Amino acid sequence: MAPVAQTRVSGRRRRSPLPYTWQRGYLLASPALFVMLAILIYPLGYSFIMSFFRWDLSGSAPFVGTGNYTDELFGRQFNQALRNQTIFSVVSITIEVVAGMAIAVLVNGKLRGMRLARTLLLVPPMIAPAVVGLNFRWLFNTQYGLVDALLRIFNLPDIPWLTHPAWALVSVIVADVWQNTPLMVLLFLAGLQSLPQEPLEAATVDGATPWQRFWHIVLPLMRPVIMIALMLRIIDTFRTFDVVWLMTQGGPGGATNLLTVYSYLLAFQAVDFGHAAAVSYIALGMSLFVLGLLYGVPWLIAKRRAI
Repeated sequence: MAPVAQTRVSGRRRRSPLPYTWQRGYLLASPALFVMLAILIYPLGYSFIMSFFRWDLSGSAPFVGTGNYTDELFGRQFNQALRNQTIFSVVSITIEVVAGMAIAVLVNGKLRGMRLARTLLLVPPMIAPAVVGLNFRWLFNTQYGLVDALLRIFNLPDIPWLTHPAWALVSVIVADVWQNTPLMVLLFLAGLQSLPQEPLEAATVDGATPWQRFWHIVLPLMRPVIMIALMLRIIDTFRTFDVVWLMTQGGPGGATNLLTVYSYLLAFQAVDFGHAAAVSYIALGMSLFVLGLLYGVPWLIAKRRAI
């Protein structure tokens, strides 16, 4: 009888949808998962509901439907913040990806001092964005900043880095590029070191130049890594706040007023939480739309080629 009982028990275990070890793992992790879901979902749901109300801490919060969204989409300040966000994201990501790939190719070569260069690349991403913002605020100060002091040594005129609308946006882009280009270098360097060497050796034997090997072999093979890098930076630029706030606080005249800064100003200076929540969700929708294009367009092209 004992073997029959064991066979029945083992048969019941095989019919279970999840192995026993998985069930025990999920059971042990369930308290932490529940807390994480509560922390993540509750603020998202609450702020999404808030975006449909006129919420200004006055006691009454009337329902306005999509009024907060339409107010912002057709408002001058939101359009200025959207334009600043577009310029900031496109220019920063373009410089970081191009410079990151160029430096990664250089560092990947067997040159003297490259080990030290790879170590130094770890420094900027390790610094907190708040510290980066304060440092660049001092560097770009027109009275005692290091950058204008160097310009004076070469008899060049001072540049109002943080007080002129055009230069202020350039300043925050420079700070962002300084901190995030090394991260791109590390990503691309990891991709370059994992590439198969056979196609490169065959191209060298056939007489291809270094540029031809890079353009026709390395760049197509690096496409998945570049896509991941672009996705990471798009997500990151749409939530950039610390550096901009500590350098310019969105000024002068709203020249560096990105969507995150504009949402913060609406919530904690204008005490208009409904419009602030609407701006946050518009920014979230835009970043998801851009990511969808970035992922969906190559997928559609590959699917058409396969047909």
